[in-house]
Amino acid sequence: MKDKLQFMFCFICLATTGFITLAINAQGIGDRNRPAGRGTYKIVGKVYLPDSRPAQDVSVSASGAETSGVSSRTDIDGAFVLSGLSSGNYTVVVRESGYQTETEILTIAEGMISGQSFQLVFYLRQPGQPKQDVRPTNPKLSGVPKPATVKYEKALEYLAKGDAKSAMPLLDEAIAAYPNFAAAHYEKGAALLKLNELDKAVEAFVKAITIKPDYLEAKYGYGMAVFQKKNYEVAEAVFRDVLKQKNDMTEAHLNLGISLFYLKNGTEAETELKTAIAGKGGENLALGHLYLGQIYIMKKQNADAVAELQKYIDLAPKAPNIEKIKATIADLKK
Repeated sequence: MKDKLQFMFCFICLATTGFITLAINAQGIGDRNRPAGRGTYKIVGKVYLPDSRPAQDVSVSASGAETSGVSSRTDIDGAFVLSGLSSGNYTVVVRESGYQTETEILTIAEGMISGQSFQLVFYLRQPGQPKQDVRPTNPKLSGVPKPATVKYEKALEYLAKGDAKSAMPLLDEAIAAYPNFAAAHYEKGAALLKLNELDKAVEAFVKAITIKPDYLEAKYGYGMAVFQKKNYEVAEAVFRDVLKQKNDMTEAHLNLGISLFYLKNGTEAETELKTAIAGKGGENLALGHLYLGQIYIMKKQNADAVAELQKYIDLAPKAPNIEKIKATIADLKK
């Protein structure tokens, strides 16, 4: 029995590493809660804070006559995707504590091309702040020449639609027009990460950090790139630095915990994974439960391992390693 559990444990580790890569490539940085459905349309977009910084981990939902509602949360770039939608009228709502609720009406007409995406952009407002027709000035573009900003903003439109490949040449043109364009280097890194070009992504993120040392999103992106390269020692250092700057960043706690797990620091890994799950939106972090389950297997806490692995199954029922996880649970119960 012990040998069988150890074999299953090794399989879970290998399968999980592949699953992490698939999830990151499909979802981008930090996007952990994209809904699925029977329709073929998507609503994509971004949510910004009043000062034009990306609003991360914000609730976005859509409801209409043809659906009981789908919801998601924004990633570190403020991006969201609401998928699995049929044609019809939708009310898209953005909610975040401390800000006004933002609402937009969107119609997906009957007969639209299958698979089409519809783009929305939201700017959060302080309580009582009037809605403006013109979006606020983006501080990231301060001092950037207009030719560079034009290319950059066009690239952002492609990125909001999930088209990283089309965004790349525009970002290169923006950087060529203004080499110290930190935001363009960061977006290039994020696009390369989605395209799984990890070495180039690392270069882009490092360039952004060199220009702007406190660039939190670029630091996290760099951490994700080296994490995917399985350079867990560097990833650990980067995620710790990110958390010094923003200690309530749930995804950073999660990925620090996983990095520590692979570095065989189970005690600290357990602490970080629990912190991630307890954080804002952390209840949806399936991988946190999976790795806690593996830690509890190592500690021979079978009941705790079963509970965590079952939570993983509930949150990620279509993950490629589900059948092996179920078999592991059955063995643990014996």
